[in-house]
Amino acid sequence: MAEIRISQITAKSSNLASTDEFAIAESDGSGGFVSKKITGAQIKDSTLNEQSGALYTFALTDAHKTVILTNGSAADLKIPLNSAVAFPIGTRIELIQGGAGQITILPTGGVTVNSSGGKTKLAAQYAVATILKVATDTWYLFGDITT
Repeated sequence: MAEIRISQITAKSSNLASTDEFAIAESDGSGGFVSKKITGAQIKDSTLNEQSGALYTFALTDAHKTVILTNGSAADLKIPLNSAVAFPIGTRIELIQGGAGQITILPTGGVTVNSSGGKTKLAAQYAVATILKVATDTWYLFGDITT
């Protein structure tokens, strides 16, 4: 595997291989850092998962991708327990409310979703939010959200 500097990656990632690995540092909460790796595939793979139903449960294939909900009526996005779907800690999923129906983030019993002010809904059509897994069954929700 060849070393590639970030400055060598083009806007279209044309010279980024799926097997390339990038080391990143994450705070361990006590002044130190934990090293993590992301792959070229995670960076390059920006596929969209469009859903139009009233309920969608996140699948492992949604990790580091964008889920667009296009329902005209209210819809729920369910976050499963780690024991059912083991997303790695650090997983991000971007959410877009593409339809008029308001989207609610609905954690399965045992899953904790932390957000500013306890907000669990996307604010309006075209609102964008992100969920980030920070512990086994704990996620952060942030972005254009409301109660």
